[in-house]
Amino acid sequence: MDFDFSKHKEAYIAEAKAHVKTLNYALVELEKNPDDKKLFHKVFRATHTLKSLSGTMGYEQSMSLCHAIEDILDAIRYEQLTLALCADLLFKSFDQLSLNLKYISTDLDELDSSDLIKQLHHLLANHKKPDAKSPHIQMQLETDAVEKIQSIEVKIEELDILMNLAEEFLVNKMKLESIREQIEHPDLVPVIESLSRLITDLQYHIMQVRLVPIAFVFNRFIRMTRDLAKNQNKEVNLQMEGAEIEFDRSLIDEIAESIAHLIRNAIDHGIETPDVRLKMNKPAQGTIWLNVQRTKEAAKIEISDDGAGINLEALKKLASTHNLLKPGFSSTDVLNTIFTGISTAESVTEISGRGLGLTIVKLKIESIGGSIQVNSTPGKGTTFLIEIPLSLAIIKTLFVNVGDETYAVPTEFVERLLMVETKDIKGVMKEESIIFEQEDIPLIRLSSLFHQKPFPLDKQPIVIIHNGRERLALAVDELLATKEVIIKQLNRSIKDNKFFSGATLVGSGRMILILDVAYLFQLRKKNESSLGGIINAV
Repeated sequence: MDFDFSKHKEAYIAEAKAHVKTLNYALVELEKNPDDKKLFHKVFRATHTLKSLSGTMGYEQSMSLCHAIEDILDAIRYEQLTLALCADLLFKSFDQLSLNLKYISTDLDELDSSDLIKQLHHLLANHKKPDAKSPHIQMQLETDAVEKIQSIEVKIEELDILMNLAEEFLVNKMKLESIREQIEHPDLVPVIESLSRLITDLQYHIMQVRLVPIAFVFNRFIRMTRDLAKNQNKEVNLQMEGAEIEFDRSLIDEIAESIAHLIRNAIDHGIETPDVRLKMNKPAQGTIWLNVQRTKEAAKIEISDDGAGINLEALKKLASTHNLLKPGFSSTDVLNTIFTGISTAESVTEISGRGLGLTIVKLKIESIGGSIQVNSTPGKGTTFLIEIPLSLAIIKTLFVNVGDETYAVPTEFVERLLMVETKDIKGVMKEESIIFEQEDIPLIRLSSLFHQKPFPLDKQPIVIIHNGRERLALAVDELLATKEVIIKQLNRSIKDNKFFSGATLVGSGRMILILDVAYLFQLRKKNESSLGGIINAV
């Protein structure tokens, strides 16, 4: 009976991608250190393993290409070819392997590798030195043939399903707690407490699985930097620190594109050519630094270079022409105009130069709750500082109904839940208050704030919130339950609405907006006691 290999396609793609990533990373490093036997072994081994996997799965084009790559590597091993002569064609071959994986993942046939294989064979036939006596590098493929599987690739969608299920567990735990208040049974208390601990642990470990070291992003830039620098006849060294710091997987792609653009800008417009750098008493090789540092709630990513820097005078003149500077502007104000779509680049290249890229970078970083700053010294280089959340946060909230909508109030600000007789509410509609613990507390009706039609109630549900010094009373239509939720970033259409600090998805897939309690108190400080009608319904 024939074995159905198609069932294992996803596993093959995941492992093959890892091997292609290894090939790119290791060969870039091997170019810098041609005598490093460990790096060479890593390249050879990844090629050999990928050849075997592709052959087993029946992907003949990838298998044949890997076999031709092995022939080149074998010639380098016997010192019959130099790595410098072969590097560009090897990288081209790795790109073909990567494209094959994209085609396979969409159920398309692999690309025809025959022309590329001919180029590899031509390189061997025309440049191979004969009669090498012994291999320059000894291989040990057979001793490493069997490895334990240390990790597997998990789709983000699957993790989202797990997290939604964990939230459903929370909802049912709260219902069970309500039942416990009605049914007295000595065994219910320890069972519910145990269940609560298990759910907390489950959420924590799901969040940990979602975290990926930023090296996952950084390693993509090694090959990109090498290719861009070579294309522009520049020498660029990419140095990285803090690559072990972890980010939520949902943020990885957003971060990657932004950092990639800043690196492209640095190579294209920042780093000078070797002859120019030498005239300026700089090393011929320019340097780009990627540095990540962890703070309590965010990560700081610094992208800096030792290139030409930004021409502040030219930028100031251009910004003034576009009326982007206000009277009394500072040098920081001038630098920040690069995020508005203008560019001082003398020419537009395939890489950058139109000025729109930095605007897109800023919007992208802000869309995930981050910020970006720039600093530059003419002749010495430019630094971009990006701050982004380390991961999505889990907080405890109180769900309330207001009209047809449900909102979440962070419980860290909730002091008391009350049911107040309507007659005990003082004042008129826009300036109301209640008496609580002999204190006159201003009342905000969320139905008025969010343009919701209020329900007629004999007793008004009230949420007393505090910020450590002051109190506010929030009038809602119904008090629901407390829930631990995952804060998600607001989309662009809601983000400008300062009344919300984030959102969360419940098990049904419905989005619930989370009130920004701190902002309500800020409005009170500005004597904005009448909040009704400030914003449109969300």
